[in-house]
Amino acid sequence: MSHYQVVERIDSQFGKFTLVRVTIETGRTHQIRVHMASIGHPVVGDRLYGAPAEIRPRSGPAISLDRNFLHSAELQLTQPHTGEHLEFSNPLPTELEQFLRTLR
Repeated sequence: MSHYQVVERIDSQFGKFTLVRVTIETGRTHQIRVHMASIGHPVVGDRLYGAPAEIRPRSGPAISLDRNFLHSAELQLTQPHTGEHLEFSNPLPTELEQFLRTLR
């Protein structure tokens, strides 16, 4: 199961976008991508599950992303051998920050 929370709604010259935080319970292959596409909101850059190759603005050049707009910002797990609870975090990569700035 995937749970999502709206972080930001963006209404730009490229259309409407929503930045979401997704929490998953199982971590199945393509889980987030499949779940978001199934509710009509494919992940930006995910051509396999319905996102366009290019995003066309009302006027001007189109933009595209060479990857899916997915990022594992936080990861929590229990180490299977020791039982230790582990937490990791990582900031949004530069290319995704730049893409957000362009949309905004």
